[in-house]
Amino acid sequence: MMSASSIAFPHLGIYLENVPKSFTVFGFTIAIYGVMIALGIMMGFFTSAKVYKAGGGNDDHIWDFAPVAVLFSVIGARTYYVAMSWDYYKDNPISVLYLRQGGLAIYGGVIAGFLTMFFFVKAKKLKYLPFADALSCGLPVGQIIGRWGNFFNREAFGEYTDSLLAMRLPLDAVRPGDIT
Repeated sequence: MMSASSIAFPHLGIYLENVPKSFTVFGFTIAIYGVMIALGIMMGFFTSAKVYKAGGGNDDHIWDFAPVAVLFSVIGARTYYVAMSWDYYKDNPISVLYLRQGGLAIYGGVIAGFLTMFFFVKAKKLKYLPFADALSCGLPVGQIIGRWGNFFNREAFGEYTDSLLAMRLPLDAVRPGDIT
């Protein structure tokens, strides 16, 4: 029997026991999902800065853009999630602010990020295409690393299957709505 913190890939002979969802530092619980998302964001901007500099741009522009992009992307990701889950939030609007309870959607974050980029390059009088090109290299890097957060959070792994790559979770680790 699997424990609540187990993840298994039975057809590959991989059984991971005690895979944590979070850890505690000085009494503050930190979700591994959040750590992976933050690492993905940092590595995405690092990649974008390298690409932009290699193309002749000043990588400081990427680093100036990063905090603005993160702020508006989080707002966009939350706005998109809330809009798609409005039936829940309409009866409890204050819960829109409870980010630690989850609820960000990458689509909203990407849309907000590109809108932010559009206004940023106009304000800084930068060339749009080289800047967008550099950022488009960092986006998949961030997404790849961030997806590992989904692994630790035991979500977004696809449908249940019995194929070679089948992933198994104990039922008590899966939230309602994850199984379709």
